[in-house]
Amino acid sequence: MSERRRLGKHAVETLLTSYDANPEAALTLALRVVLDAPAAEFDELITAAHFPAPRTQQLLARDTAALDQLVRELNEVRTLAL
Repeated sequence: MSERRRLGKHAVETLLTSYDANPEAALTLALRVVLDAPAAEFDELITAAHFPAPRTQQLLARDTAALDQLVRELNEVRTLAL
């Protein structure tokens, strides 16, 4: 899970259309692509992304603002900022 990939157009569209109904599931699918970890679950993906500790804690707590920020990031840059 060291190399980060970019989301394709279809993956971004899927993320955006499914996010409101189930943010965790939508982000899990996108992060699996970005982190090249097709079987990983949400908590494992958040930990593997190596975000700063406060952001990691917010995401693991399913904080709505943090989840919204992550979906915006994935939509805009199609990967995770380093």
